Amino acid sequence: MASSDAHESTQPKQRITTIIFAVLAIFFLALRLVARGMKHVHLGADDWTLILGLIFTLIIAGINLACIEYGMGTHTHTIPPEGQSMVFKLIYAFEPLYITTAGIIKFAVLLMYYRIFPVRFIKIGGLILGGTTLAWVIAMDFLALFQCWPIAKGFNPMLPGHCIVLKGALIGNGVPNFVIDICILAMPAKLIWGLQASLWQRVSIICVFLTGSFVVIASIYRFSLIFIFDITDVAWTIADAQTWCVVESAAGVISACLPTLAPIVKIFTKGVVSTARSLSKSNLTQSGTAALSQVDAGEAGLICGENKVTITAGDSRRHSNGNYAMGDMNPNNRGSSHLKGKGWTMISTETDREST
Repeated sequence: MASSDAHESTQPKQRITTIIFAVLAIFFLALRLVARGMKHVHLGADDWTLILGLIFTLIIAGINLACIEYGMGTHTHTIPPEGQSMVFKLIYAFEPLYITTAGIIKFAVLLMYYRIFPVRFIKIGGLILGGTTLAWVIAMDFLALFQCWPIAKGFNPMLPGHCIVLKGALIGNGVPNFVIDICILAMPAKLIWGLQASLWQRVSIICVFLTGSFVVIASIYRFSLIFIFDITDVAWTIADAQTWCVVESAAGVISACLPTLAPIVKIFTKGVVSTARSLSKSNLTQSGTAALSQVDAGEAGLICGENKVTITAGDSRRHSNGNYAMGDMNPNNRGSSHLKGKGWTMISTETDREST
């Protein structure tokens, strides 16, 4: 049995998966920054938070690759003692860093929601979910760091002392993680569905945001891998779950970038955009109403012209990027129209743009 174990390895799979998703995360964040530059928009809190999230994602990807280099993905008893020591130390460092990474990306998504939909519902929901995320990060980081006593036993199992049931701790970490992800994913659906837009447009916008569902799927799949964890063969049984932590984090970065890529998508869809814009203007002329063409100048991924939409609720009138929209009432703004429906007021102006 030991002889066959010596030839078992999932290292190529772990290594390739880690590298691919790390590169994809970098690529999509670069596209997000390019899209920001094309719109002449200053980077906001959500952009900087996501950049931090990418940095942490690359850190845990690097640690995962180091774990693989020292033997993770093979059976523990086949790894030399010095390699086992390094694997245990790296896994110990990986746990709190992954939890922090997941929390940062959740904060970035919530901040993006607030910029796109600066309304009371999103603000309150964001505070609740943000507070829950912060509590989860602090609790799980504390648990990861102090899982054993003395602390050094957490990365040196041969030391005398006591540890919590690690498998139970991993399960306790995983459940709140994907539950919070599901809540964050579902939060803007009601607002999008209530917008003054055609069914196709609302479904299109929702689909863009639902790309974040891959994060939930990755989180749930990673959670299922925890059940094969065996403390007597850590290097073999933790490999898939740890690699999927990197996949989940990278997918979070990618999903947070997708709703912001409208200016880039527009370059490759000029013909479709032109047709959609003509239809939108025709409908406006005939019925006196207009469908939602863009949220934050294309933030929601539906690009039907150059209109920017201002959404106001109650006494707080702002652009979807969070800036107050007093200038929208200026008579010099051509093509302005005031649209009301379902408690929302939308002001679309073709000449309203942000600039550095």
